[in-house]
Amino acid sequence: MKQHINSAFAHFAAQLKGRRKALGLSQEALALMADVDRTFVSQIERGIGNPSLLIMTRLAAALDVELHQLLKPEPPTHQDFDHSP
Repeated sequence: MKQHINSAFAHFAAQLKGRRKALGLSQEALALMADVDRTFVSQIERGIGNPSLLIMTRLAAALDVELHQLLKPEPPTHQDFDHSP
C-alpha cells in the first residue's frame, strides 16, 4: 500500500512539474499563484514534499487544471505492452 501511495505522489509531482514548465512558470511564480512557499513546490516536484489535499487543489487551480488531471495516470500505450527485442 505504501508503494502505491509513493507512486501516486511521484506521478503528481511529475504532472505538476510538467504542467508548470509547459505554462512557462517558475517554481516561484507557481508558489505565488497558489499561495504556498517556493521551497515547498520544489520539495513536491522532487518527491520529498507531502502536500495536503488543500495544497494540491491550490496548485491545480494555479495551473488552471482540475486536481484529478494531475492525479490521473496516463493510459497505457501500445509501447507499454510491446516487449519484443
